Amino acid sequence: MAQAASDFDVLRDDIAALKKQMAELVRHGAAAARHQAEDLKDLPERGAESLREQVRESPLASIAIAFIAGSIVARLLR
Repeated sequence: MAQAASDFDVLRDDIAALKKQMAELVRHGAAAARHQAEDLKDLPERGAESLREQVRESPLASIAIAFIAGSIVARLLR
């Protein structure tokens, strides 16, 4: 009987330790998700700025690409 009580105490302590570890894991996971969400909020702005820089660096190529893309879309819509 004493052995069963001792085993129960060990099991209870292990479960308590596991609960603490799970809480820590959830806390770290939530922090990582918040950090990732903050990085993703700026993604459209960074993409637009990258596109602006590309157009500034090579405006003729940008016009040609836009013309070709427009021609393809026009043919697809006919």
